[in-house]
Amino acid sequence: MRYCPHCHRFNPGRPPICHFCGRTWYVRLCPRGHENPFNAQYCGTCGSPDLTETAGRRPWFLVAFKGFLWLLGGLLIYSIINGFWNLLTSHQANQFFSLLVPLCLLVFGFWFALSLLPGPFSHLGQRMARYALKLCSLLTQGLLKIIWKIMR
Repeated sequence: MRYCPHCHRFNPGRPPICHFCGRTWYVRLCPRGHENPFNAQYCGTCGSPDLTETAGRRPWFLVAFKGFLWLLGGLLIYSIINGFWNLLTSHQANQFFSLLVPLCLLVFGFWFALSLLPGPFSHLGQRMARYALKLCSLLTQGLLKIIWKIMR
């Protein structure tokens, strides 16, 4: 889904041109489809002066949201690695819960992201996620059995 900063509407999919106002996103296209910078006057490949109009610059809130998602993903990966490290270095079962919370957040976030995809891709992704969850369940059961044997 793409947001057009010119007409302030969302376009389904990833179209090269806005369905509502006919402008392109952040690049200018010539009639042959060559991409050019948003401030170009002529096509850099074929020299055509007939370039599309751009919708404008990316809104600051989209850039900030993307940065926030990268930061959140980094923190999630760090907490998962830290939870595994704590689980492996100390033989205490309560360290497992420091790993469980970020893993649950990751699974729910992934499931939410799959719900945003179009129908066939969403179903395929959900089917693959179910198989991955079954595999994770088996691995978790094996890990808990090992921890149980160590704690005895």
